[in-house]
Amino acid sequence: MTRVLVAEDDPDTATLITSVLRERLGISSEHVSNGALVLQGQEGEPPDLLILDIALPGLNGIDVFDVLRGDVRWANVPVLFLTAAPQRAAHTVAAKGKREIMRKPFDVDALVAKVSELLSPAGARA
Repeated sequence: MTRVLVAEDDPDTATLITSVLRERLGISSEHVSNGALVLQGQEGEPPDLLILDIALPGLNGIDVFDVLRGDVRWANVPVLFLTAAPQRAAHTVAAKGKREIMRKPFDVDALVAKVSELLSPAGARA
């Protein structure tokens, strides 16, 4: 079964993402509200996709991404960053591994398309 982890501190945005994944793609997802909770789950089986807000409380999304890329089990997990400042995010995460960046607020259809792409066998290898 496909597993998606959503790291998002805004409860309305998190609810929207998890609802869209369930209703449009038939994917159930787990939600955490800060970066430390992503890392606490690091010891278990990694998800098939991580949707990661950059502006998380405590450890921000960039810090979480850096830690996860150091773990061989997480090294190939695709990451979709969600941010209100995509240009800053793109500069910060340039050449740091497999990731995509989507601007907030996001278009639901674009989110569905990007998640589908990242979860496809071709997208997972890109």
